[in-house]
Amino acid sequence: MPVILQNELAGYFALHEKYVQGMSGGKRLDISTHSGHDLDFSHQNLSSAEFVGSFLNHSNFSYTQLRQSNFFGATLNNSNFIESDLTQADLRGAQLQGVNFTNAVLNEANLADGALLRRQQSGEIGPVHTSDSKLRLYNAVFKNTTAQKARFSSAIALSTDLSLANFKGAKLQGVNFTGSNLRGVSFENADLRGCNFTNTNMNSVILLHANMDGAVFEGADLTASLVHLVEGDTQTFSKAKMTKSLESLEYSIKEIIANHRVWVNTLGREGKRADLVGINLANVMLDGVQFQAASLQRALLSGASFCGATFTMSDLTGCNARATCFAKADCRGVNLSLARLDQANLEGSDFSPMMISGSLHPISWRSNFVGANLQEANLRNANLSEARFENAMLAGADLRGCDLTGADLTDANMTGADLRGAKLDKADMRGTIGAR
Repeated sequence: MPVILQNELAGYFALHEKYVQGMSGGKRLDISTHSGHDLDFSHQNLSSAEFVGSFLNHSNFSYTQLRQSNFFGATLNNSNFIESDLTQADLRGAQLQGVNFTNAVLNEANLADGALLRRQQSGEIGPVHTSDSKLRLYNAVFKNTTAQKARFSSAIALSTDLSLANFKGAKLQGVNFTGSNLRGVSFENADLRGCNFTNTNMNSVILLHANMDGAVFEGADLTASLVHLVEGDTQTFSKAKMTKSLESLEYSIKEIIANHRVWVNTLGREGKRADLVGINLANVMLDGVQFQAASLQRALLSGASFCGATFTMSDLTGCNARATCFAKADCRGVNLSLARLDQANLEGSDFSPMMISGSLHPISWRSNFVGANLQEANLRNANLSEARFENAMLAGADLRGCDLTGADLTDANMTGADLRGAKLDKADMRGTIGAR
């Protein structure tokens, strides 16, 4: 097997760039069946390049254009594909153990099983590489990956991190997700026939119109998830942890709100704090509601309206507020860590710190969006000063005119976010992706 060295790649890249541009003298990059280690392919345009059967362990493909590239039967263990574009790439049979696909695009990519064959010395046809197909994706990371209409192997390894991935319309028939982290994943219109979701974290997952025939959800945590239930699905989810209905509560929602108002007004001496943990409040209309310091962890709030409401110091950790309205709400000091807020309306809301007095040194309680999904959310003119957004997904968010003074945006994804007129004084943007 020929060996490829780093110092040879510059020439290959230059010729491939000409090929991509349709210029004279260009040549497609083809290092099929070559061997290399710890090579750097990052920040290159390698669309339609050929890597068939290559050994490229520990290589760096970060921020690389790899559209329609061919990695059939390649060995890419522990390689890095952060922010790479692998649209329509052929990854059939590729060894991807420990590969990092964080924020990568895999739309219409093919990651199904496959084997590269050749004639052996005996004259028989056999595989070029001998490996266990069940370990192909062991320890791979697909966090924030967009893989719409992609096709996957049935060998997703245990404990794979697929949090916030977008598998809309993906072909995932027979995939074993046992024990994987699927928090916030979108499976809308996906083919999930025969999939195994045993003991998975599926908090805030979207399963609308997915084909789940024969899928197993034993021990799966589906709280705050959007599930399109049809006749017969009751048995499918009988052993899963589901969002609780309002009817399961001891009091009606009106009584809970009234008791909570008394609790707030009497500083806890009377009434009762609203406890709506894991409750289904999807599509409810509660504009102007007073939910100061309420508990709504892992609640399903999708499509609800809380315009002008008060959520100061409330805990909404892990809630699903997809396409929910919080416009002009008072949300100072709110905890929305790990929450799903994609396409939500937070225009003009106040997420500035809540000042807590009562001591010699008042405490400034910051709003928390750590690890939250705010993709395509409307945050226009919102007060987000000093808010925490570490590892948050803000891709495509509308941040025009918002106040991010002193905000912590460490490692946040802001690809395509509109920041026109936003205040970013003293904001911490170390590791921020896509900010312009």
